[in-house]
Amino acid sequence: MGTTSGEWSVKAPLSAPRSHPAVAVYNGKIYSFGGGGPAFKSLNLSEVYDPKTNCWSSLRPMPTLRSGAMAATIGDAIYVIGGGFKKPDGKFKFLTTVEVYFPKEDRWETGPDLLQPHDYPAATILDGQIYIIGGHHPNATKGGPQTDPAFSFSERWSPGMKGWEEISPMPTPRFAASAVVMNGQLWTLGGVAFTPQGFNEYDRIEVFDPKTGKWTVNPLKLPWGSAGQGTCVVNDHLYIFGGFRGDEGIGTHGAVFDPVSKKWSELPAMPEARAAMGVVVIGGTIYLLGGWAKDRSVMGSVVSYRSPLI
Repeated sequence: MGTTSGEWSVKAPLSAPRSHPAVAVYNGKIYSFGGGGPAFKSLNLSEVYDPKTNCWSSLRPMPTLRSGAMAATIGDAIYVIGGGFKKPDGKFKFLTTVEVYFPKEDRWETGPDLLQPHDYPAATILDGQIYIIGGHHPNATKGGPQTDPAFSFSERWSPGMKGWEEISPMPTPRFAASAVVMNGQLWTLGGVAFTPQGFNEYDRIEVFDPKTGKWTVNPLKLPWGSAGQGTCVVNDHLYIFGGFRGDEGIGTHGAVFDPVSKKWSELPAMPEARAAMGVVVIGGTIYLLGGWAKDRSVMGSVVSYRSPLI
């Protein structure tokens, strides 16, 4: 695998350390909701980051404590979806609830419930629809193959629909995967599931075609088995950062895939090892927020990466 250059920068930290935040971009600013704090205590913190001033500001708290949720922006609303929270008895409550934040008004309202609870699923927006793919849900009741605690059930929704719509289940049950849009299709990358040999971090990429409603397995693989990685697409190049690697745990590694050469190149190491982070892109700059450190302590740091390919 070749290498590429790029520049890392350290930004203002989150107001409190957390892993598994739900993050989104609206009007050139980064919004962060919830996440898991120390001892995996779920949070309802909401805050916004302005790249122009390098400052965070507090927002109205999210109505529900949640970590492992996903956030997606459509129009003037940010949808915070699924996840769950740790109850006082130590058990985890899986959520179907969706909460909608309106940045212009600093206001929350309730959105349409998911068909199934999804904790730490893969999620993205494709053709104006929010897709929620697989995740962690030991008590899943339907939706294709299941490997406790991962499952394959997948669904989508867009404004104007009465409710969420079930789609074909992802072929491989997994959670801590990530999803991006490439060539008008949804790619689901990496993730983890329990096998008889223990937890397995996948290097596989599975592709959903919205035109056919079917999944296929991409012959392309990730450079390594990975779960909890940060993923995004910038200028048609696919970037992956950190996550759990089967051979070294949580690391500083990263790679970029060039769709023309069809090759992966290694990225400069991140300033810190990181997994279970939030990832957003603004103006070609990639931001990584919070997450788990090498020792699985929660992080509040925020870094950005700018590639010469951008």
